[in-house]
Amino acid sequence: MLTTLITTLAGLAFGLWRGDPLLFGVLGLLLGRVVALDIALRELRRTLADQGRKAAHTPDSQTAPADTADTRPLSLDLDWTQAPASEPPGGSPAPALSETATVSAHDDAFPYPVTPVEDWLDRLRDWLMAGNLFVRVGIVLVFLGVGFLINYAVDQQWLVFTLELRLLAVAIAAIALLALGWWLGARRRDYGLLLQGAAIGILYLDVYGAYQLADLLSATPAFALLVLIGLSAAALAIAQNAPSLAWFGFAGGFLAPIVIVSGHDDHVALFSYYAILNAALLAVAWFKSWRALNLLGFGFTFGIAVLWGILRYEPEHFASTEPFLVLFFLFYVTISVLYARRQPPRLRGYIDSTLLFGTPILAFTCQVELVRHIPYGIAWSAATLGGFYLILAWWLPRLAGVGLGLLSQAFLALGIIFLSVAIPFAFAADTTAGVWALEGAGLVWVGSRQRRGSTRAFGLILQVGASLALIAGLPYPLTQPFFNSVYLGAAMIAIAGVASAYWLDRTQSDRRGWESGGAPWLLIWGLTWWLGGGAVELLREEPGTGLPAGVLWYAILTLALSEALASLVHWSRLHRAQAALPALGLAALVLSVERVTHPALAGGVLAWPLYFVISYLVLLRLEWRERRPYLAWSHAAIALLLVAVIEWELLWQVFEQVALAEGWRIAAVALMPLIGLLSLTTLNVWPLTAWRFAYEAAVGAVLVFALVLWTLWSVDSPGGAAPLPWLPVLNPLDAMLALVLLALWRWWTDLNRRELIHPTHNEGHAFLTLFGALAFLWINLTLLRSLHHIWLIPYTWDALLRSDLAQTSLAVLWALVGVALLLIARARRSRALWIAGAVVLAAVVIKLFTVDLAASGTVARIVSFLAVGGLLVGIGWWSPLPPRNGPARATTGGARSAGSHAVDQPSPP
Repeated sequence: MLTTLITTLAGLAFGLWRGDPLLFGVLGLLLGRVVALDIALRELRRTLADQGRKAAHTPDSQTAPADTADTRPLSLDLDWTQAPASEPPGGSPAPALSETATVSAHDDAFPYPVTPVEDWLDRLRDWLMAGNLFVRVGIVLVFLGVGFLINYAVDQQWLVFTLELRLLAVAIAAIALLALGWWLGARRRDYGLLLQGAAIGILYLDVYGAYQLADLLSATPAFALLVLIGLSAAALAIAQNAPSLAWFGFAGGFLAPIVIVSGHDDHVALFSYYAILNAALLAVAWFKSWRALNLLGFGFTFGIAVLWGILRYEPEHFASTEPFLVLFFLFYVTISVLYARRQPPRLRGYIDSTLLFGTPILAFTCQVELVRHIPYGIAWSAATLGGFYLILAWWLPRLAGVGLGLLSQAFLALGIIFLSVAIPFAFAADTTAGVWALEGAGLVWVGSRQRRGSTRAFGLILQVGASLALIAGLPYPLTQPFFNSVYLGAAMIAIAGVASAYWLDRTQSDRRGWESGGAPWLLIWGLTWWLGGGAVELLREEPGTGLPAGVLWYAILTLALSEALASLVHWSRLHRAQAALPALGLAALVLSVERVTHPALAGGVLAWPLYFVISYLVLLRLEWRERRPYLAWSHAAIALLLVAVIEWELLWQVFEQVALAEGWRIAAVALMPLIGLLSLTTLNVWPLTAWRFAYEAAVGAVLVFALVLWTLWSVDSPGGAAPLPWLPVLNPLDAMLALVLLALWRWWTDLNRRELIHPTHNEGHAFLTLFGALAFLWINLTLLRSLHHIWLIPYTWDALLRSDLAQTSLAVLWALVGVALLLIARARRSRALWIAGAVVLAAVVIKLFTVDLAASGTVARIVSFLAVGGLLVGIGWWSPLPPRNGPARATTGGARSAGSHAVDQPSPP
């Protein structure tokens, strides 16, 4: 290919110097093809000789099929893309070459890569120094002589024969040379092909001179003759299994409309002519897998189509142009399938990536320009193209059987991409971000399938570019929420990120360097764009009281989509993300509290129950798939969220009742945590039975902490009971605190009974100390609130401190509590309870001498000292200090048995 390019450029340069660039450019093209053909034939002969020598050394080797002897286009670039992952029969998979790699005859001799320049120089050296040099030079001179003859004959007209006869004589000579080359091809193949190529070139030049230089042929006959020459060259190439000859013939055919310009803008004739050539090329592809020939037709067809569309297309040409575009598209989709199917058995399934992806890209680009004036024309075109590829992906394996799996999957990816592209074209014009994101995801998929890290890297870069393009377009005009190009672009970036994370996880063994550990970040990237795009649309649609419900509905949609995806593919990383998604409800609750809105507002009355149902359903299905420890945290989070939502609803209803006293409202704050804590210790249903520790230990600890904080917070409340009469202990606040204490005790004992925790001795004493402190606080608060409501002492710390009645009551109450603890300690032989009672009594004594002694002249203070003193004297007899654990020592009262305790009998004072 490089040889042809150099000789063509040289011909054009010489033609510009001589004033006839077109003629010498064509001569340069023909000369380059002849030189390339000769070099290729020498490579073929060398390859066949090497194969013969190898066969001689390995008698058991099998002879290759005859059709594969010359299946490579001679001296043209080849592109063997990645094969399917399965190994070909009898050996390891063939090494994959990049799309631009050149297959050289030196590959067998030199294992290192050869650059295009070095390869071309080697070819030129072989062409000059080896073989029949006289034939090569002679053909070149004949080419130049024929060209000069035609040009000079037209300018001088000095021959006796007319110009028509001269051109006819040249044509007859060319046909004779063609026949001679055919006859000699049976004896000396390379020599015969050279003569045939020279004859075809002379025929092209002859027709060109008759039409363009001498005006002896009109456009139609010249057109027909060039088509005939091209098809004849293709037929000769197929018959002789010579791809370069076919390439030469079709190149002339495709060049005919370019070199023969009639001045008429008849695009129907032009595209009809190209349709005939492409039909012939399809016939060749049915028998031969000559990639260079396919690329020649693809480049000329869509190149001319794009140029004509840019320069000449008008909307009124749609009806006469659209059928040709569809026909060309179908031609090259079929050729790409035939190319993969016509590969040798060991290479079956190799695909031509240029035709596979270039055909829909160029065809859709042309289609966009054709239907731009039609409303929703681009959207319908993309949807039709996507549906076509999906049908082809479904139908191809059933038609061709095994071996075309990669091609079928590529068609499937193209179908999904074009169906996705149809959505933004239907709702907005700005689709750059979405298309780039999906294209990037497709590249990651292809790179994962073909184990090419560079392709995956480019796909990821394209997704980053998509996000930057979407951000760079801000601000966007306000349109319908969610149904606009901005949100759809963000959604496509999200989908592309999630899909890329999935494929990177699927190819863990092939990941190197920067790719290791990239899958979770890609998944987070995708979820961030999905949730961020939804948040922006929700804020734009309803920034006020309806926002919490909108967030909730979007969370429900996200959970449903994630579960649908998890049902289709087994992806453990997605399961972890699903386990965290129920936390989206927390955002809705925070927004509801921040805006002080009712949770049932704007559809929340349906959204909240549905949200909890689908959240627990997702967690249940995750548990069925794989029971992982992280699910415990999800259960704990959703349970706490459920308690919080019901708590918010309960408080909203209670605070709306203005007739209720403060005690009811303060007590309502602890109601849901209390019910939740009691439910954890009594219910035996899923999910509590499956995740007992998460619910009873983790969730229960949070609820206990909340109840302790509530207890401390409720100290400042006097605890009114209106509209009901206030009664000691039986009022809302005192009763709620008593129930809290019972719930705390039940929770602790149930944890130990089920062996969910194994507290140490100090940890157990710490809980008992906390529980005792809360119980002591409850008794004191009950007394103080009784004094407030019955004796009308103001419920303020200053008033209670200055009240003699309050201080005396507290002293007597503390003494009674201390005595009760000492009596219980004696009955249970508990040294800890005895010490607790002693501490309370010590606090009473300290209080008497620090607070009550200041007003010792009052009756209340006298009662305090006498009552407390009498209780201390009595309790000293009935409850002495119990001994430490272990055998008691002998006392001065007499020796005791080794196993007796000091509390067996009360000691006399």
